[in-house]
Amino acid sequence: MPAYLIIALSISIAAAGIIGAALLLVRGTNDDFAKAEGELANLALSLQERVDGVFQSIENVLRDVVGRIPQNCLQPHEFDGFAASQATKAILVGATHCLSQIVRIDLVNARGRIVGTSNPHPMADAIYLTDTSYYRALSIDASLLLYLSEPRRIPATGKKVLSLARKITDTDGNFIGIIVCTVDLAYFEKIFDEHLKTRLLAITLYRRDGTILAHRPKSERALGRRIWRPNTPLQRMIAKNSATLIRDVSWIDLKERLVALHPLANYPGGIAVSRPVAELMAGQRFEARLVRFFAYLMDIAVEAASLLGLRHVRTGILRAASESYLSRHDMLTRLPNRQLFLEELARTFLVSQRVGKDFALHLIDIDRFKDINDNHGHGVGDQIVQSVARRLRDRIRKSDFIARIGGDEFAIIQRPIRGRPQVLDLIAAVQAAMKVPVTAGNTEFDVGLATGVAVASTDGKTSTELMKSADIALYAAKSDPDSSYRLYDADIKDSRAERRALEGALKTGLDNREFELFYQPILDLATNRMWGCEALVRWKHPAKGMISPLQFIPTAEESGLIGPMGDWILQDACSTAMTWVHPLKVAINLSPVQFKCRDVFASVKKALSVSGLPAHRLVLEITESVKLTEEATSTLKRLKGLGVSISLDDFGTGYASMSYLRSFPFDKIKIDQSFVRGMDSPDSRAIIKATIGLANDLKMSTTAEGVETEEQLNALRMAGASQAQGYLIAKPMPREAISAFIEQTQPAHEAGRDEPVPERAVA
Repeated sequence: MPAYLIIALSISIAAAGIIGAALLLVRGTNDDFAKAEGELANLALSLQERVDGVFQSIENVLRDVVGRIPQNCLQPHEFDGFAASQATKAILVGATHCLSQIVRIDLVNARGRIVGTSNPHPMADAIYLTDTSYYRALSIDASLLLYLSEPRRIPATGKKVLSLARKITDTDGNFIGIIVCTVDLAYFEKIFDEHLKTRLLAITLYRRDGTILAHRPKSERALGRRIWRPNTPLQRMIAKNSATLIRDVSWIDLKERLVALHPLANYPGGIAVSRPVAELMAGQRFEARLVRFFAYLMDIAVEAASLLGLRHVRTGILRAASESYLSRHDMLTRLPNRQLFLEELARTFLVSQRVGKDFALHLIDIDRFKDINDNHGHGVGDQIVQSVARRLRDRIRKSDFIARIGGDEFAIIQRPIRGRPQVLDLIAAVQAAMKVPVTAGNTEFDVGLATGVAVASTDGKTSTELMKSADIALYAAKSDPDSSYRLYDADIKDSRAERRALEGALKTGLDNREFELFYQPILDLATNRMWGCEALVRWKHPAKGMISPLQFIPTAEESGLIGPMGDWILQDACSTAMTWVHPLKVAINLSPVQFKCRDVFASVKKALSVSGLPAHRLVLEITESVKLTEEATSTLKRLKGLGVSISLDDFGTGYASMSYLRSFPFDKIKIDQSFVRGMDSPDSRAIIKATIGLANDLKMSTTAEGVETEEQLNALRMAGASQAQGYLIAKPMPREAISAFIEQTQPAHEAGRDEPVPERAVA
């Protein structure tokens, strides 16, 4: 048979099938409009929470800077001098580096002049901001504390920015000035781009008066204009400032759109998410099957070209296919990527609702993956990702779907399921897959996985809502030290709301001085006398009583409140140590977040200066989670130059303890309590002995944490540990109690002695 007849016959057969399928599609092209409304509303809510969080983080930074202004500087002349000082510039520069979305921070006096700035370039002339909307509003309206400006472009760079301005007042409420944060709008655009599943979806961040602050997809004429046309439903609904769904014609593309509005919770603005009504009525199923139609057509074209020997045609078609594959797959693991996963999740959701079969969504995250990358390099990290991908792929059924949706995050659509036991079976299989260590870069790693699971029938009415539920469950799993997985339920949802409430309570607690430092004695094993104390923060909540640091420190770090909290801890602990009748040392933990958003050296130096504590009496403890960048290492070296000792806390629990020790000349190693409590085990005893021997070789001292029995204490003394700390010696106690304890336990002749004692001399 001639080639052209073969091609014609093939195309005819395919066309007949396509026409038949098309006839079936016509009957079901109208998607459920209510589902579309739900998806838009959920996306608007999700983005509102995220944008609120971004602004909240920025405001926390501004609050922190304002909180560091001394009371005597909250006067017009004193404020100008304080703002212009080099110390304040260092504070502003450090605050700017806290968040990537911050471009610069300026201090503006009551006359509208910039008197302090994080901008590294000196100002040649006086710059006044009296013509800005935020200065006019904040200087005139006594009740207004915060202002969100209209967007603008920086002439020199073309960067789109807005200003978040906060009023500064004295103790009587008199206007002293403004702190202004310039925010990069590209940060919000990047967030929105993550959710642009189709080119017809539009996402807008607007100010309460309707001014467009950020818009995706890109539209140059939209920025700074009103989102609504005058006297339209959209204008009226935005004025009401409440979450709603409406239909209105957009002036940007002149299409009737279904719009989900959600105002920001704490800031004068909102989120609008919209899709054309025509597209919604057409339904997504038709588009999905149309893609398959082109795929079938492409297959026919490829075969036809092969039969005719038209290599250039075949090559072009295959190249197009390759590009399509690359855009929808992860090249490192060859798994589907996030784009293809989201499409498959939406399709699975529709099929599940149509046929009545349930499915589960598993989100899986590699534990401490950032530590591996930071300490061993991205090459090793890539090998671990590949190994995890292979093991997960081997554990699922053919009907299931797996994708890599982030750097260390995977997703599995388990379909269908017949109940909770089947979900638990897959979770167990996932955990079992990682029982054998992963070898990468000639090193074995015990890789753990955290899993969050949501079930379609109970945990989400839309694919977006289901994804959000699984993500909440994953966060709960990662936050739970006793479990590697969590299934979504109402309790987890409540805990997320509790975290938001906790952040607000933390701010109030800092303002109301609800935090208190307790001090746990540390025993010198050579002399059997007190060596010093570790300062431990406690929160005495007015309604809930004492709250564990394990509950509030992670929230403080995530929200940026650890900055002002850390400064207070330094100052209070140093001041308390100066009240002791014996010159004991005081040890203070530093959070890795403090190194990112604070000038740690300046904070420590200020605490020493204000308290009068000699530097050799201060020990700063850091863990391996503090990334020893060039800047962080320089800071630690400058602190050692002052005479401050640096201790490596929780030694032996990280991926890179040994390499970490080589990165910086620590004064002390703290042996983690998990090894001390496990001293009945030969392995733990061997690790402790090896650690002490290593410390001795490196001329470092050692402190063993968590000592609870005489047997542990004697074993540590025999092994050569320098100091011990734990409930056997003494529990943590408040300021007054520790002072009395020191007086009772220390020899009287040591009172008042405060000569410099090298850190290692006590060992």
